[in-house]
Amino acid sequence: MRKIGIEIFYWIDQWSDDQIAYFQKAHDCGFDSVEISFVSGPETINIPRMRDELERLNLRVFCSTGLSTETDITSPNAAVRQAGVTYLRQCLETAAKLDSPALGGVTYAPWLFFPQTDDLRPYRDRSARALKEVARIADDLGIVLTLEVLNRFETFMFNTVDEGLVFLQQIDHPAVKLQLDTYHMNMEEDNLAAAIRRAGPNLGHFHCAASNRKLPGQGHINWHDIKRALDEIGYQKDMIIETFPNPNAETGRTVNTWRSLVENLDEEIKTSLAFLRENVA
Repeated sequence: MRKIGIEIFYWIDQWSDDQIAYFQKAHDCGFDSVEISFVSGPETINIPRMRDELERLNLRVFCSTGLSTETDITSPNAAVRQAGVTYLRQCLETAAKLDSPALGGVTYAPWLFFPQTDDLRPYRDRSARALKEVARIADDLGIVLTLEVLNRFETFMFNTVDEGLVFLQQIDHPAVKLQLDTYHMNMEEDNLAAAIRRAGPNLGHFHCAASNRKLPGQGHINWHDIKRALDEIGYQKDMIIETFPNPNAETGRTVNTWRSLVENLDEEIKTSLAFLRENVA
């Protein structure tokens, strides 16, 4: 059975809040792992305290991050690109110290960044060149760098598995793989299960959310098809539930949550976890 984790910001109001404080909730709900983010920078992570809490609760951890305009590896400015490589190195090194098998997220361009030009190829090319260097760092640390495939409203870089695979060919390194999320896939893929099959061994990390970004089991995604596709490609890594359900919190508003997506955080996440264990894991 595939293990199931939770993106810890499910419970958190502010991006800067203490992520470790919510690990107990993940454990009590029955999760196998948690996903944390370096949203405030990897240097803000209390590595000894986090490791102790993960060990105490017997939880695995997965790390994620994103780039800013100051660390944009698509930038025409070489100094900015180098700052991005340095930042990703720091994130990878922190992930390694936490025993995270992967560093995922929007690791290839700033989130919600759309260049004002008709020719986007130079941005993709610069990102791929920078990620060749980052891939070697990840490989040396024994970590997989995953690139999350987002919908068209959140990035221009690539929006489908096929486009993501073309980008992976530019990087040409086995330490870099795709990260898929059923919420984004529901908007962009003609057939979710077929897209997973095309990703095949290039699938490095997997997020679960309903078609409307509610919890898995509450939308119209065919999870039986998802399970069959994951089984066929031999994907046995953790699946992570990711949703930001609170419209009155910074975490929800940042991703345009304008109505509450849950009524009872703890009870509904337990129901969704049970649904995934029965139908997908």
